[in-house]
Amino acid sequence: MIIACVPAYNEERDLGPVVLKTMKFVDKVIVCDDGSTDLTAEVAKQLGCNLIIHNSRLGKGIAQKALFEEALDLGAKIIVTLDADGQHSPEDIPALIEPILGGGIDIVNGSRFLKKSKEMPLHRVIGNNILTSFTRLLSNEAFKELTDSQSGFRAYSRKVLENVRIKEKGMGVDSEILINASTGSFKVKEVPISVSYDGNEGSTFNPINHGLNVFYSLFRLASEQKPIVYFGLPGLILVIAGILMGFRVLNIFLDIGVIAVGSAFISIGLIIVGSIASTTAIVLQVFLNQIKKI
Repeated sequence: MIIACVPAYNEERDLGPVVLKTMKFVDKVIVCDDGSTDLTAEVAKQLGCNLIIHNSRLGKGIAQKALFEEALDLGAKIIVTLDADGQHSPEDIPALIEPILGGGIDIVNGSRFLKKSKEMPLHRVIGNNILTSFTRLLSNEAFKELTDSQSGFRAYSRKVLENVRIKEKGMGVDSEILINASTGSFKVKEVPISVSYDGNEGSTFNPINHGLNVFYSLFRLASEQKPIVYFGLPGLILVIAGILMGFRVLNIFLDIGVIAVGSAFISIGLIIVGSIASTTAIVLQVFLNQIKKI
């Protein structure tokens, strides 16, 4: 069974066409109304979708998790995710599910960057490239070639969602799934998708809030996965830089008897920040090692 999962927030205008088109390519559509104040839930109900309703807005991550749990309970073998705002074209669903049906692929990521789109705003291109680079940095080798970590248009095999834990509440959920899946033996493939921003920006978040939300999620994932690499080493570099600058301050004082106050403050600041980062990394690493032993 192929099931489409659609998180929705105040999408009464666009949800209907999205669901009707999607129904042509899947066996069932599940919609999660994440605290909408319009008729989103009513539209989904009238179209015969399985419906999950959150009384208040809980975030895309929680909505996505609820959708996946419902799809697995219904016996889904392949789960497709797409946005409710009309940004994605349901006609691309066959291209997403074919690699999984053919065997050997577990995640198919729909990339907006494999097919040139004149509609995509420049700020979204730049933002997505930055966030994708960070996602690659946190992912294992097989996932480092992905071009669009923020794509919400994907297909997953059942075993992926049975084994990947979702803890992210907000917009960082798409990156979190990729990063966590990359630690397993799952195989990923990207296919080009069409995208339309006609009448919307493709997100209920403004671009800055969206980017900060995802970046915070990536920062948290980095601290959970490899704190020594991502915090300890930079912290050590800052401490060394602070010490070197401190020697410069000392040399100036010995040469001319004057304290370079600005350089001294910078030196102290680098040492303090670096020490905090290094200490935090060590504590986190010890904590993670203890968790792995449990």
